[in-house]
Amino acid sequence: MDKTQIAINTESFLDYLDNDADIRKALQAVKEIGYESVELWHVKGPEHQASWRPFLDEAGLRCCAIHELYEEVMEHIDGTIAKAKDVGAGILAIGRSRDTDWEDEASIRKLAEGLNELGRKCQTEGIQVLYHNHNTEFSRFGDKTGLDLLFELTDPELVGSELDVYWVQLSGADPVKWCKKLDGRLKMIHLKDIGVVLNTPDSFIKRPVCRAVGSGNMETTSIVEAAQESGCRIFAIETCTDWVDNDSIRCARESYQYLEQL
Repeated sequence: MDKTQIAINTESFLDYLDNDADIRKALQAVKEIGYESVELWHVKGPEHQASWRPFLDEAGLRCCAIHELYEEVMEHIDGTIAKAKDVGAGILAIGRSRDTDWEDEASIRKLAEGLNELGRKCQTEGIQVLYHNHNTEFSRFGDKTGLDLLFELTDPELVGSELDVYWVQLSGADPVKWCKKLDGRLKMIHLKDIGVVLNTPDSFIKRPVCRAVGSGNMETTSIVEAAQESGCRIFAIETCTDWVDNDSIRCARESYQYLEQL
């Protein structure tokens, strides 16, 4: 894989986001691993990322995208656009909508209308809007899911996809098929892996856990190949829980090393 296509979401090192010194330490560490760009997660309020520019410049990193909550963005569209421009991000990823009922078609239609409006405004400013899924979007409407409906109702010129393949897999859907389904709209994906931890004091059946990319059971190679064929050019690591030995930077390193050899 082209190393310039590998990014990391700052949620991957949540344990380093409490103060400026730790932020600098984390960014320097991911730069030394080999990462060239980061996606800024919605941390510390809607205006926080504007203060990341000096941190990024100091570490020699680019910002490929900012990742925000839908309702906060719609309340501060101009401020969000200004924030994206300040850090040099050409992508605004919408992480979720807390007010959308994914079992109600009218609610999904309302979200689609808002995303089209947002996409139109951002497009005039040179920023691309992407929708980021979790698992709630895979509620069923007959032979289609809520996510199918959302992408049917949004303009492909205005709203693309940041597909989180971890949540696709956990919902019971096929990440490879979804990468192919979003051909032309798939601009960015979130990568983590799924595994099990046996030494936990719960029942005989263990819960799935997030793992470093390449250390779990997802078919990451096939997913990456399908995403590339559909036009995806940014592959963002987002290992936000269950870090290897409780070490988020080690998890970021192992994920990067696996991806770079694909």
